[in-house]
Amino acid sequence: MTKFMVVGAGMSGLLAAAILREDCLKVVEAQPELPNNHSALLRFRSSIVGDTLNIPFKPVQVIKAVATLGNPVADAISYSLKTNGTARLRSIITAQGATEQRWIAPPDYISAVARKVTAPIHFGEKWDGKADSWVPVISTLPMPTLMKMLNYHHEQEFRSIEGWTCTARLRDTDLCATIYIPDRNELAYRASITGDQLIVEYAFPGLSEAEARERMGHLTDYPKNARDHLHWVLSLFGMTSGAIIGKPEFKRQRYAKILPVDDNVRKRFILWATEHHNIYSFGRFATWRPGLLQDDLINDLRVIQRLANGGTSYDARRA
Repeated sequence: MTKFMVVGAGMSGLLAAAILREDCLKVVEAQPELPNNHSALLRFRSSIVGDTLNIPFKPVQVIKAVATLGNPVADAISYSLKTNGTARLRSIITAQGATEQRWIAPPDYISAVARKVTAPIHFGEKWDGKADSWVPVISTLPMPTLMKMLNYHHEQEFRSIEGWTCTARLRDTDLCATIYIPDRNELAYRASITGDQLIVEYAFPGLSEAEARERMGHLTDYPKNARDHLHWVLSLFGMTSGAIIGKPEFKRQRYAKILPVDDNVRKRFILWATEHHNIYSFGRFATWRPGLLQDDLINDLRVIQRLANGGTSYDARRA
C-alpha cells in the first residue's frame, strides 16, 4: 500500500492520518501545537466518522427553528445575504421546528482523533510545496494557498467570509437545538446548543479581519455587553443568561464561510496537482467545497488511496 505524508494537523489532516495509521509516514503542521481551531457548530449526519475511528459518537435528536422575519422567503434570502453576501438557498430552509437525528462527538474530539494518529506530527514545520515521487502528499491547505505555492496560473477569485464564534457552558442543560437568525440588524446568524454548550456564530461578508474585529468589539466586552447579548440569544431558546457558567469565549474564524467557485476550475486544479506534483487535495478548504461534511471525508480518503495505488476515474469520483 502507498504511504503518504499529510500536510496540516487540523480536523481534516488528523482524520486522514488517523485512518491511514501505518500508511501515514508523518504529519507536517506549521503551527507550534495542535491547532484545534474549529469552534463553530459541529454535528455529524451519521456515525461513520466515529465508527471508523472507534470513537463513540452520541446519537441525538436536534430541533431547528428560525427567528423569523415574517415569511420563509424573506428569511431564506436575508439569512443568505447575512452569512455570505449572496442570495442563495441555505440550510435555513430545513428549519421547520421538526426533530432530526444527528451524532455528536465527545467534547475532546480533536484530541481524541490526534491520539489515534500513529505517525509523528512535526509541529512548527512549514511544508515547501514539494512532494517526492515515492511519497505522495495529502494536502489540507486551502486551495488558493496551494495554487500560489505551486505557481498555478488561474483567474478564479476565491472568496471567504470572516467570522467569529462565542461559546459558553450552560448549567442544568442537555439538549440539541439550533435557531437561525436572518435579521441583518443582529450580528449573530446562528445559535446552537449541543449538550450543555452554547455556540453563537457571526459572519461578516465583505469585511476585512480588522473591520470584523471592530464590529465584534463591543460584544466581547465582558461581563456587561457580552451578558446582555447572550441574554437576548438565550431568550430565543426560552432561557436566560443566568444559565451561563463562567466566562464566554470569543474566537475568530478566518474561514467562517467559503463561497462556491467554478467547478471546472476547482476540479482541473485538483487533478493537475495530483498528476504533476503527486499532491492529493483533501478536506473542505483544500477542495473548496462549501457543502462538504466531515462524514463525506471517509469516502474521499478511500478514493485517494485507490488512486494512489493505481486506480482511475479521478475526476468523476472527486466531484
